[in-house]
Amino acid sequence: MTAAELAIGLLDGEERAAALRRVIADPAFAREVESWRNRLAGLFDDYTEVEAPASVAARLAKPQDAAKPRSAWPILALATALAAAVALFFVSRPVPTPLQVPVAQPHPIMVASLMMTDKSASVPAMIDMTTGEMTIPHANMAPAGKSAQLWMIGSDGVPKPMGLLAAAGTSRMTLAPGQRGQLAAGITLAVSIEPAGGSPTGKPTGPVVASGKLSLA
Repeated sequence: MTAAELAIGLLDGEERAAALRRVIADPAFAREVESWRNRLAGLFDDYTEVEAPASVAARLAKPQDAAKPRSAWPILALATALAAAVALFFVSRPVPTPLQVPVAQPHPIMVASLMMTDKSASVPAMIDMTTGEMTIPHANMAPAGKSAQLWMIGSDGVPKPMGLLAAAGTSRMTLAPGQRGQLAAGITLAVSIEPAGGSPTGKPTGPVVASGKLSLA
């Protein structure tokens, strides 16, 4: 009703100001107001413009007699017409089809807590199984001149390389679909210290400094 009243021009003062602020802040309300304006504009399509007689301008310019009571019928007629217009559009307005809003499906996430071998700290690892993005914040495990390399170890006990961790700050890598397909709850992630640029053999050559098992978040 507020949208209809704003479109018709029935609101005034603070009510109108509040409705206009809502138009700016609420896109759905703004669309409703515009929809009412479009519907009401159609009321005038069946009527042609007629120039008012010159006597009307003369009557408007004539001072009103304050002592003479004014007829209330024009105001009542206007109010009745507006009420009828609003009622007409509420009755004839088609029932809107419910908007089908797609529900965002949560991405499956796998996590592991990579415990340092000296038990001094643990580093979380998170993998978005839909996008393949893996995040390990602030690992900083490798000494200068070395690289920290991440491995996955399945039930066969064979380490498979996943990528190098950043020398500083958060490590981010995107796993290939083939790598994601090998991940499952219970798979071990491990970090070894390798020569700069990673293991030259495709297998861990240095000490393992952290490890942990994957699980679904």
